[in-house]
Amino acid sequence: MSQQPAPAVPDFLVGYLAQQDAYRFTAVNEMLRGCTEREVLLMKEAAVMGWVQGRMHADQKIPGDRQILFTVADACRAYADLYPTITGWTPADDEEDEE
Repeated sequence: MSQQPAPAVPDFLVGYLAQQDAYRFTAVNEMLRGCTEREVLLMKEAAVMGWVQGRMHADQKIPGDRQILFTVADACRAYADLYPTITGWTPADDEEDEE
């Protein structure tokens, strides 16, 4: 069975999608500018951990929200220095001297 080439995307649709990408980019940047530094850091840390967990368990069924929250919180706790906004981690005095 031979595959037929995918139909070309009409120019008006390509233009519309590009317009929506630009709108989303502007809207997200405006939203982020309205966030506090802490809110941005929390989103960043949660997004990174969510991505890490997703990559580690890509072959599994997506668990419920409570299990996801527990798994991410546990992983953030285990790597507290990587997620300081969530965990409240601060370097010990001797760790600051090493830098």
